[in-house]
Amino acid sequence: MTEEHITRRRFLTYLLGFAGALGLGGLVGPFARYAYPVQREIAQPKQRVASASSLQPLGEAVEFDYLDRPSALIVLADGTPKAFYLACTHFGCIVTWRPDEEIFYCPCHAGEFAADGTVVAGPPPSPLVELHVVQEGDDLFVDGAV
Repeated sequence: MTEEHITRRRFLTYLLGFAGALGLGGLVGPFARYAYPVQREIAQPKQRVASASSLQPLGEAVEFDYLDRPSALIVLADGTPKAFYLACTHFGCIVTWRPDEEIFYCPCHAGEFAADGTVVAGPPPSPLVELHVVQEGDDLFVDGAV
């Protein structure tokens, strides 16, 4: 029967291999979490914004804060109420409603959005974030992003 001695070099090789495997395992975890994020359903609060009878089609916007973010509600020409976060999708500057031009305007880089939130001009890469509007009788409520 022969005894096998582990040399220092072999011991260090095993130790480094084990440490490397632990390190790689520590790197794989965050990537797997990024690739497969946990989806959680978060209940959004329901907030009364305005009464439908007080709004004119493409008239003045009703501005309000929803979840501490500036937002606005307008009524389109067809009578459909729409609400949006007023943060520009380019750099997050606050847009303003210009009723005479029927656009949301971003003063930072001259971005323009149509009344339905779509990009008309400028550098914004995507439309304004739309909020879900619910009408109950004459009251208009917002209850989360679409």
